[in-house]
Amino acid sequence: MNPSTKIVRINVNVRLTTSIDDLPTDILSSEILVRLPAKCIGVYRTVSKQWLSLLSSKKFILLHCRHISTSYKQMFFSVALFQSSVFPVTFDPSDYLPKTLIPLPTNTYWYDVLVLTSFDGLVCLSFRETQKMILWNPLTHATKFVSSTLSRGRFKQKTDAVGLYVSPSNEYMLLHAKRRNGSMKLYKYSSRCDSWRKMGFVDERKYHNYKMSWSNGTFFQGVVYFIVKVDAAGMGNYLFGFHVDSDELKSKPKPATTNHDGDVSLVVVRNQLHMFVANSLPNWSLHLWRMNGENWTKIWVRQNILPPSLFGRTITYVVSTGKFLVVSRSGTVFEIDTTKNGIECYYPVFSESSIQGAVYTETLMSPDF
Repeated sequence: MNPSTKIVRINVNVRLTTSIDDLPTDILSSEILVRLPAKCIGVYRTVSKQWLSLLSSKKFILLHCRHISTSYKQMFFSVALFQSSVFPVTFDPSDYLPKTLIPLPTNTYWYDVLVLTSFDGLVCLSFRETQKMILWNPLTHATKFVSSTLSRGRFKQKTDAVGLYVSPSNEYMLLHAKRRNGSMKLYKYSSRCDSWRKMGFVDERKYHNYKMSWSNGTFFQGVVYFIVKVDAAGMGNYLFGFHVDSDELKSKPKPATTNHDGDVSLVVVRNQLHMFVANSLPNWSLHLWRMNGENWTKIWVRQNILPPSLFGRTITYVVSTGKFLVVSRSGTVFEIDTTKNGIECYYPVFSESSIQGAVYTETLMSPDF
């Protein structure tokens, strides 16, 4: 043998493949597990103590919520005659609607519940009899009462408005616009601290009276937007935005066609704020506007049709279908399809007596986050 020759020994028992156990924890959680549906995460928590700790951490829950809320199929939560249920939002009139019945929180009766708003898998409900509000996750059934003994957090139908949002410190907050005794007061609730704080408000007294109807808030890029409709000739609609970093409520510019009697509703589509405007006589029409900075651009319109009533309705963009789902107060849920013409662009897809509802995505988010 040549003295310069090296002998190389190969260990045939060396494992050449990589298993999931070999992946770094941060890669496993941020690139793989965050893509799983929330129901699957509950199963994987039973794998080991390490996985239970990882998948129950606030960091992972927030990361999973941010990913799943923009990429996974949405669900529709409904409270109707004698029951509450959830089902997918991909409606097909020819198919049976697969419902999953779920119990309402606190064993309350269906007719006592008001569905106010939803955000990141949390649904805000109030009760007609007591006016108390709760935050509730329909998937995990986690529930938290937000009303205090000082009448804070009590929702009065037809006069109040609410909006859910996330603060710059990733704290979930509930904004409550409250009209009492001819004045408007603004409060925000911290889920983490379980406390209410009174905020400032606009100075103009004309925005405080009972001739105004406030929509619930739509959270977009650090601002909670409210549509205010005035029930008086020539007054029209106003747009306000509550800036969560400065706790200031400011008047916002709106499309030119919303000055008078049109019904208006806000919706977030692919990380951009949009506004539906339904105009009545003399020119029946339905418009869709997109906000660009401080300006609005009209991107879709259908003329000479009887538009749906939109103000106070919940409109959600359904990622999986590219359509808009509208939950009305009359017991009918219908879709708006911007690829169709004329009256075919909107149509009922589901109807049930006394229905209320909200579109949400199943997440692990806790009301105490």
